[in-house]
Amino acid sequence: MTYDWSDSAGVPPNTLEWFEDQDRRSAAIHRHFATDVVPFDRLIPYNSLRGKEVLEIGIGSGFHSELLARAGAKVTGIDLTDAAVERTRRRFKLKGLSGDFQTWDAEQNRADFVQRFSFIWSWGVVHHSSMTARIVRNVAHWLRDDGTFAGMVYHRDSTSVAVAIVRQWLLRGKLLTYSLDEACWRNTDGFSARFYPVEQWRDLLLGFFQESSVTVTGLESDLPVPRSLRKLVVTHLSYVRKQQVLSRFGGFIVFSASAPLRPSD
Repeated sequence: MTYDWSDSAGVPPNTLEWFEDQDRRSAAIHRHFATDVVPFDRLIPYNSLRGKEVLEIGIGSGFHSELLARAGAKVTGIDLTDAAVERTRRRFKLKGLSGDFQTWDAEQNRADFVQRFSFIWSWGVVHHSSMTARIVRNVAHWLRDDGTFAGMVYHRDSTSVAVAIVRQWLLRGKLLTYSLDEACWRNTDGFSARFYPVEQWRDLLLGFFQESSVTVTGLESDLPVPRSLRKLVVTHLSYVRKQQVLSRFGGFIVFSASAPLRPSD
């Protein structure tokens, strides 16, 4: 996963300069989820992860894995693609960090992962699976009893989905060509991305965890403001005000689930 689709940075991939450029772009895009301290610190409990076993599902270019490692966590990362694993290993080598990264399908269970991790993180990944419930089931198996699963999936009832349906399905006359779901994922970042209503995602989590919380949010680009005015408007909105708007229009469901259910439960 990269954040420079037009290759405007002009630096060779997988170099230290390239990773730093990617990280700046990612941090800027996701600034709604951070204070002024560390990216994603509104969502990831960095202070409680030092010395803990942590797993990231879907490592991409290793941005989140690095954040977790710098918080003192013992990081393991899995991804479907060899490219992501090699890229993240390269990142960690260049930056002198320690982590274990492997090519693995999270739909498949692993005996060496069972009840091993205190925290499992997945940002915008598991909704690309055609069998997401299998991943959530495995996560529940892989977490310690006091562990937490957190991350993000796409929100079905968002403005971005409505725009995608109008643009991809109606205006282009594709009603008989492909499904509503296909109209949605054609407007996002990958094949077969699933979009969840809030209650459906909460119910899925509660099938494998005793406790779950879900919040609708999104990127600043989800705010219903013309692009030409967005930067000006956003600078005058507090985090609370932005979140109030994004809770209605945002394209993300941010979640946290804990107390994994065991067979005896």
